[in-house]
Amino acid sequence: MNVVLTTLKKELMSYLFSPVGYIIAVLLYLYRGLEVSMVAAAVSSGGADRDQFSAAYVLQVSSFIMILLVPPILTMRCFAEERRSGSLEVLMTAPVRDWEIVWGKWLAAFIFFVVLWAPTLLILFFMTGSSFLDTDLAFGPVFSGYFGLALVGAMLLAAGCFTSSLTDNQLLASLAAMLINGALIMGPGLLSPYLTGIEGFEATAQTILEQINVYDHLTRWFARGLIDTSQIAFYIGGVCFFLFLSTKALEGRRWK
Repeated sequence: MNVVLTTLKKELMSYLFSPVGYIIAVLLYLYRGLEVSMVAAAVSSGGADRDQFSAAYVLQVSSFIMILLVPPILTMRCFAEERRSGSLEVLMTAPVRDWEIVWGKWLAAFIFFVVLWAPTLLILFFMTGSSFLDTDLAFGPVFSGYFGLALVGAMLLAAGCFTSSLTDNQLLASLAAMLINGALIMGPGLLSPYLTGIEGFEATAQTILEQINVYDHLTRWFARGLIDTSQIAFYIGGVCFFLFLSTKALEGRRWK
């Protein structure tokens, strides 16, 4: 556990002192500000339900962009940079276990990912205050929505750690993670229409696609204020699966 905490602190400091995370935050919040102003204008003019502002605020287009693109960018250097510089070999000769390194790096990325979302909560409280929309804050949908976003981010960050453990090229690791994230988020919805009419296989295939549809779980459950233990187990299982693959990738390199 000490190795996990040490790795966590080291990686978290690298995120905090790296300009990449702040550049991501600035660009996304500029875009999100435009989105929020449009939604707020619609509510103020009576074109949208004032009570639904909080729930609508959580899942904007910028939220989709953030869970699709940010995890690959944050995790692309986790192992790829150390493989390129040769420091990974030095690290693997130390008396540490591979899973401790993997979990430490993933936890650091996850904490920084959550920190990037924190200002959106402050903006939400500000927008629903008496100075602006003067509406009640729907705590249930907001809490469950952010909880769902954290779970999705945790799973996709784990996928990014896995792709980073396979290569010493940060760009390749990032692109591979984006492809995996895109497949998990949009793949089931794109494949579903093509399975219609396949006798004897359609029902089973549709069930499988519904179960692995990462973004659908978020929009159908968490964004509506519903928290189901099976959905939580799905995301946690996804995190463990990708981190297990990352650990095995490191173990395979150790024996080369």
